[in-house]
Amino acid sequence: MKRKLFINLMTILLLLGFSAVSSFAIEATLTSGDRVKAGNPVTVKGKIDPGQDLYVVICTHRMFKPADSPGAKERKKLTKKFGDTAIPTTYYVITNKPENLATPKSVAMGQTSGPFAFPPFKFMVRINKIKKWTDIPENVKGLLGPINSAAQWKFLTFTHEKKFGINTIVKEKPLGGGTARMVLTDYNAQREDWNKGTTLKFDKATGEFEMTMTPYKNLAPETKLDVWVNGQKTNAFSIEPSTFYFKTGGCYMNPLVVLGGAFVIGVLFVIMGAAGGLFTAAYQITVIGTKGPIGINAANTIKPTNLFLTLCSPLTGLISYFKSKRFAWPVAIFFAIGILIGAFFIGPTFSAKYLPLKAYKFYLGIICLLIGFKLFHESLPSTIEKKKALKAIIQKFNKAVEEAKKTGKAAELGKVEFDKFNFIKFDMRFWGETFVAKPLTMLLGGIIMGMIASSFGVGGGFMFMPFMTTFMGYPMYLAVPIALAGTFATSLGGISKYILMGYQPDWIMAACIAGGAIGGGMVGPKIQKKLPEIFLKRMLALALIIVFMKYTKLLPFMR
Repeated sequence: MKRKLFINLMTILLLLGFSAVSSFAIEATLTSGDRVKAGNPVTVKGKIDPGQDLYVVICTHRMFKPADSPGAKERKKLTKKFGDTAIPTTYYVITNKPENLATPKSVAMGQTSGPFAFPPFKFMVRINKIKKWTDIPENVKGLLGPINSAAQWKFLTFTHEKKFGINTIVKEKPLGGGTARMVLTDYNAQREDWNKGTTLKFDKATGEFEMTMTPYKNLAPETKLDVWVNGQKTNAFSIEPSTFYFKTGGCYMNPLVVLGGAFVIGVLFVIMGAAGGLFTAAYQITVIGTKGPIGINAANTIKPTNLFLTLCSPLTGLISYFKSKRFAWPVAIFFAIGILIGAFFIGPTFSAKYLPLKAYKFYLGIICLLIGFKLFHESLPSTIEKKKALKAIIQKFNKAVEEAKKTGKAAELGKVEFDKFNFIKFDMRFWGETFVAKPLTMLLGGIIMGMIASSFGVGGGFMFMPFMTTFMGYPMYLAVPIALAGTFATSLGGISKYILMGYQPDWIMAACIAGGAIGGGMVGPKIQKKLPEIFLKRMLALALIIVFMKYTKLLPFMR
């Protein structure tokens, strides 16, 4: 009896051992090779035990935890939410049973809170809602590669479903829905946007499978990705660059495209006289596709890179105005100090916390709408006549300057004179005319506008000129050099603060943008007279309104 019991026990143990060994009988081959060009598909072919469901995980080998974030605000926010939990920054599960991990559904997206939380800014989209860890079948939890805890799954869900997480860690743009790709299956089996480009041939009876999908197209060169099949690591491959890679910008783009687009923006800036920073920001987001390094929200890379343009562009004009003694320093110095305060101490800190890419794009769109209306207004006949009168005044002033230089009176007329300084208000004589200087008003106005401009990563010229000509009552020849000084101060203060907070500009991209824009600024004046100003301003106004509609997701086909 004991012998029979012993034999039965040994038989059961042998069967369990055989079952355990056979459960690890997984075969997988990377038919796409161990080197894959960025943006190209990956194919895995192999075999698992018959009767099992398939879970293929493709993820970055390197793990990321909140403390790895270079950005101060992101590091603080992520650490508070997820502690020292580590996850792969790129993570896909391709399975024949996607319902075990996620549920397709329609949810409200866009402006779901705040002053614009109403249609059409708020709208419904299809998403692949990731299930909670407790709702995933127990037998599936051990098949998800390096992810084996509720904390990791929660962190992954945040990075794929929340806009802040997507733009900070995953970086991958959602395909038609409101979430980044994570749980995938064959497109013919589940015809949803996130499954486009994914094919899965799987015979459950034999265990044979073949899977093809395309990882995120902007993965950095030499990024290593692991392949896991039903919980077992089987293969690995590395990313080859598809073209030039902007390391800080986190995207592939030919530098000549960046340079050429910036050149066009420089020409447009001359025609418009403002909004160059807005166009450059839109160009970075929509055309270049600046994403930022892992752990930094995309917007916090776009802003300092953008400010590099507005740092360089006013230099030539400022030097010229200094040489010709057309710089009213009692007015300009307080304005520049105010702007530096706002741009350094307030704007970047506010922006990094409250203007991640989702909010940044939306409010940038609102500003584009306002500038678009302004440009259209400037194209009206009545406005053009007023502008001609202003140009005539400036030409008369420039002529007077030239005559003063010839007679040796330029130094005397260009000297700023005042009887007694007063922080609130005093009379100032400059170029033969008397103006009212209000240092405190200029200082306070500078703080507010410096904060706004650096928050959006723009020079602020679209605010400075109306403030000085309309609110302060200064003539154009006095306002222009002060506005240039303000733009330089915004850029200097903003870039310095962003860098101190851990947000480096992409210096190579910034140099391409600045070089192209400066070149366009030099060519622009030469061709401006040959271009139909009314038509161009209306076309630019239309372009800005289109940017507004795209960034606010006003129209369904632009979402």
